[in-house]
Amino acid sequence: MKKFLLVLIPILFLYFYNLGYNAVWMPNESFYADSAKNMLKTGDFLTPIYNGELRLNKPPVTYWIVSLGYEVFGFNELGLRFFHALLGVLTGVITYLFTKKITRSENTAALSFLILCLSFIFIANARYASPEIPFTFFITLSLYLWYEYYTKKKEALFWLALTSSSLAVLTKGPAGFVLPAGVVFFYLLLNDPKELLKLKYYAGTVFVFFLSGWWFLYQYLVNKEEFLRVFIKENLKRIYALQKDPFYFYVLDLNVSFLPYSFIFFLALFWALKEKRRNLSFPLVWFFFIFLVFSIVKMKIPVYIMSAYPAMAIITAEFLNSRSLEKVKKLSLTFLWSILILATLWLSLYFKFSPLVFLLIPLSILPFVLKRLELLPAFGAFAFLFYLSSVILPYVENFRPYREVGEQIRKIDPEGKLRTYELGFFHHNLPFYADRVIIRRAKEVKKPAIVLARKGSFKCDPVKNWKLYTSSESRFFKFLLDIKRGKGFDEFFLCVIR
Repeated sequence: MKKFLLVLIPILFLYFYNLGYNAVWMPNESFYADSAKNMLKTGDFLTPIYNGELRLNKPPVTYWIVSLGYEVFGFNELGLRFFHALLGVLTGVITYLFTKKITRSENTAALSFLILCLSFIFIANARYASPEIPFTFFITLSLYLWYEYYTKKKEALFWLALTSSSLAVLTKGPAGFVLPAGVVFFYLLLNDPKELLKLKYYAGTVFVFFLSGWWFLYQYLVNKEEFLRVFIKENLKRIYALQKDPFYFYVLDLNVSFLPYSFIFFLALFWALKEKRRNLSFPLVWFFFIFLVFSIVKMKIPVYIMSAYPAMAIITAEFLNSRSLEKVKKLSLTFLWSILILATLWLSLYFKFSPLVFLLIPLSILPFVLKRLELLPAFGAFAFLFYLSSVILPYVENFRPYREVGEQIRKIDPEGKLRTYELGFFHHNLPFYADRVIIRRAKEVKKPAIVLARKGSFKCDPVKNWKLYTSSESRFFKFLLDIKRGKGFDEFFLCVIR
């Protein structure tokens, strides 16, 4: 337990440090920021409303989580993200417990926690309000509770596992049941097919249907046409219609998204299959089922397979704590550490130099001193991520004056009586900061009104002006490069039309 606490403390620091510093990110985080705010104001917690419009793309759990944060911390960025960060850490804790159960090794369990919590796409989503972390948390909890039921035969754990799966459905749709059910089905098919004959599994399917299906039924009855259009697009068309990415997409993507341990996972996978590690049979089925399902789906996005990351962390940690392929492991671990340190230096030299880099890089060599080379990528990742959150993200905020824009609009019209327009572009976080509906794509401006207009899109006498970014901030490193090069920004004027 002491080893776990030693890794838990720096992870907690990394997840919550400067968590509320940056303004709401565009576009995706904006949907949850504004919709959850509207839920608390109206008291309607069933139907998400973003900028005065229905937003049924995702079920309500993510909005509820953000609403809880607002209740505790107020309508601010810390409230927006706090419980996402907490769920990220808790997913790591479940992974630690799962690993300890199947490997009986404290070292392996603590390392699996580190591998998951430091995975770049995982921590990025944990410090950002979106459905991905809650979804991964509920999937991981569901599988852990089922495995506990299966090994201990405690009936209550079975139904708790299904309850967690139901919450995953209410976070991101039917995949919340399909994924854990598929993992359990194939695991039992390969290891204990008689278990599948038990009636409770089929009763459990009905249980999940009723526990989570009520929200979908409600939206069908209340918003039939819009609900069906969005449901089909989000849950069916993504499988076969919206875009076509190559089958091998995730094989390539994991080398970046699963940093700092990235390709070591593939070595671990090869090792686990070659050595026929029976204790890893469940995480192996867990990974392969999710990986293959989303490899078949035509539309591929890195976060889609994030619910397989806990299994990947378990397999990788067990491999690193084995005595196999020692030379390959040493070379791989040193190479990944080098890449991360070079990336930290590059951030420092290219974007925002800070003397902090001279402290972080020497600290990152501690695994050499301690002769724990399996920790090298973790220390390198900590240096990179800490520099990012303590230096680069505050630097970026100098180019994101959205709080100021919203404050100026509220100052002009504190009661929200004037129509407010944005012309020439739409900044998705503006409804949250201006605390009102922002009219977009308007063919004409009806007086009296407040207008935020891109240069050249409207003639008026400006009250104030800003340079604002006119692309998606979700591609963060492209956004960083655009800041450095002065690209993607345009002048916007705020006007009052009487």
